[in-house]
Amino acid sequence: MEETTIIKIVFGIFLTIFSVVLFIIAFKVYYKYLIQEKRCKARTKGIVKKYTLANRGGEHSGVHLPIIYYEVNGKEYKVTGPEYKSYRTVTTSSPLESNSEVEYKEDEKQRLIIKQKVNSFIRIYKNPMEKIYPIGSEIDVYYDESNPKLAYVLRYCNRKWAFWLIFLSGLFILIFDIAIQLFI
Repeated sequence: MEETTIIKIVFGIFLTIFSVVLFIIAFKVYYKYLIQEKRCKARTKGIVKKYTLANRGGEHSGVHLPIIYYEVNGKEYKVTGPEYKSYRTVTTSSPLESNSEVEYKEDEKQRLIIKQKVNSFIRIYKNPMEKIYPIGSEIDVYYDESNPKLAYVLRYCNRKWAFWLIFLSGLFILIFDIAIQLFI
């Protein structure tokens, strides 16, 4: 076997594995955004019981989304949210600040804007979600009656673009791989 043929086969295997991983990520993580808007029409109340450990808002934003528990037909489910398309954190620090202050606002484009004033010597970041949605508070949860596990909190967050970006990237890589194998 020729050296270029071996390289082509190994490269093709890696590209195929990479495209399959992209397909799995697209369907496991982002497919729900394609179907949530149409299917999640039933509404119930959920209760905030805790917050996510992962920092969803990016580095040092301090955003930990609430985890809401809700009940449908006697069975308890949980959902994380409300989700935002993006987060923006504006932090000002001064050694004269006595304690941390956090202001937040949500704009019409589903972005959470966080303004923090912190002491520059001792920085304590507070989760703005704890102020917006304290533990024990009730929030509207929209769910699919035929599959109550499929749900979103408060409002639908349109992230269809993420599914299509990852799916089409995987498809492009797979087509590129097939073209390399057939024509080069």
